[in-house]
Amino acid sequence: MPKLKCFGLVCVIFAALCPLAAAEQPVESVVKIFVTSNKMDFYRPWQSHGISSSSGSGAIIYGQRILTNAHVVSDHTFIQVKKHNDPKKYTAKVIAIGSDCDLALLSVEDEDFFEGTRPLEYGGLPKLQDTVTVLGFPQGGEKLSITEGVVSRIEVSSYALSSRKLLSVQIDAAINPGNSGGPVTQDGKMVGIAMQVLNSGQNIGYMIPIPIISHFFEDLEDGEYDGFPMLGINYGNTENDHLRSFYQASDIEGGVIITKILPFSSADKKLNEGDIILAIDGVPIGEDGTFVFRGNERLTLPHLISNKQIGEKIEFSIWRDGQAQTLFVDVEKFTTLVPPPDHFEKPTYFIYGGLVFTILSADLIHAWGKRWWEQGPVNLTYFIVGNGRLNAEMDQEKVVLLNVLSDDINVGYHGQGNEIIESINGEEFKSFREFVQLIDRAKRTSPYTIIKNSAGGKYIIANEDIDAIDQAIIKRNNIPARFSEDVGGWLGIEPAKEE
Repeated sequence: MPKLKCFGLVCVIFAALCPLAAAEQPVESVVKIFVTSNKMDFYRPWQSHGISSSSGSGAIIYGQRILTNAHVVSDHTFIQVKKHNDPKKYTAKVIAIGSDCDLALLSVEDEDFFEGTRPLEYGGLPKLQDTVTVLGFPQGGEKLSITEGVVSRIEVSSYALSSRKLLSVQIDAAINPGNSGGPVTQDGKMVGIAMQVLNSGQNIGYMIPIPIISHFFEDLEDGEYDGFPMLGINYGNTENDHLRSFYQASDIEGGVIITKILPFSSADKKLNEGDIILAIDGVPIGEDGTFVFRGNERLTLPHLISNKQIGEKIEFSIWRDGQAQTLFVDVEKFTTLVPPPDHFEKPTYFIYGGLVFTILSADLIHAWGKRWWEQGPVNLTYFIVGNGRLNAEMDQEKVVLLNVLSDDINVGYHGQGNEIIESINGEEFKSFREFVQLIDRAKRTSPYTIIKNSAGGKYIIANEDIDAIDQAIIKRNNIPARFSEDVGGWLGIEPAKEE
C-alpha cells in the first residue's frame, strides 16, 4: 500500500491555519480524474482482466493535494487530472489510500496544475435538513455538474468498497457515476466527499463526512495509513427482562451484551462473552446499542470505536458476574478471517500437481460477479456471511483449492475446485504460509502428498519429479510462475528465475 513521504502542509488542514474566504460554488477547487486500470483476476491469480478506463472527481485541498475516493483509483496503472475549464491533463499519482474509508490522496508533480486553484476550506458535520451542494463530473456531459440536496440521515452505515460500517451522511442530491470523489459543500466549505448511491431507492446518495476525512489525515501524520480500528465483538440488545435477570442486571440501565469475541482481535482475552457494555469512554450505551450524539441524535456504538486511532486506549464500563467493572483495551490492527477487498495488491497463489490454491478473500468471492452469493459455492460464502465468519477454529486464513490444471498427475480430479483445504498429510494448518511449507516438506520427505478438503475428500499427488511436472503444466497453460512472489519468499525462491 502506498506510503506518504511528506505530509508537512497537509497536517494544517484541520488547524485552519490558512483560512480563505468562503465561496458559494468553489468550482476552481474541483477536478476531473481520468484513470487507466488493470484489475487482477482473483480466480486466475497469475493474470489480470485487462486494461479499462474510467473517470471520477476530486477536491483540491491544502498542501497541493487532491482528495478523492479510493474506489475511483482502484487497480490504477495511470492517472491524469484536469481542472474545471482547462483543456490540459496532468499526470497524477496516488500517495495514500484508505480502502476501509474509501478515501485516497493524489499528488501532481507539475506545480503549474495548481495555478488558478484554491484549496477548499473545511466545514463541519451538517445537521438534518441542511442544504448541501454536490460538485463533480458525472456521466451525461463533460462540464462540471452542480446539484443541491438535503441531508436526510446521519448514521453509521456500510461503505460499499470495504463493507466497513463507518459514519456516513445520506443526502437526496443527484449523485451519479463520475461524481464519486467530488466535494460536497455547505456555504462554500467542504463538508464531505460524494461516495455511493442506493440503486434500489430514489435520490438516496451518501457522502463521507468530515469526521471520517479528519481521521484519515490524522492517521497519515506518521507517513503510513493504519486504518480504522475494530474492537472484534458481536453484541446484542438487552431489552429482554429475563435476559437481564439471568445476568443479574435487572437494576442497571442500558447496555449491550457481548455474544462473541473474535479471535486475534483487540477484544480477545480482554472482554468476555456475557459481558454487558454499559459505557465506552464514559459515554452511556443504551439497551439497543446506541448513544446520544449532538444532543438529540443517536448513533450506534461502533462509531465510538472507529473514532479512535490504532494504538489508542478505550475505557469500558462493563457488568460482569453481577458487578460493575472498568477496564481498558488497546485497539490494534485487526484482519477478519476473510480479508476485506483489497484493490491494490496481487493475490497470493500456489500451484502443486496442477492444483491451484489461494487464500479465501472477499475479492475471490466477489470474482463470481455482483450476485456472488448465488454463484459462488456455499462452503465459501459460509465464511463471509455465515457462522464461519466467527472463526471458531481460530484460523489465520482459509486455503482454497481454486481449480485443477488438467494433467496425467491429477487424472480423476479434473473439474474439481472451490473447496476449503484442511490438512496436508494429516497435519492441519492455520495460514496459507503454513500450508505451503507443509507441502514443501511433504515433497522432500514423502513419496505422496495427501491434500484433504473440508468434506473429507483427498487429493493424492505423487511427489516424484513434481517440480518438472508442474513446470510443464504452467508452460502449457501460459502461466508465468508456479506461485506468487510472496510464496517464493517463504520458500526462498524467486518465481521469475525458475527454469
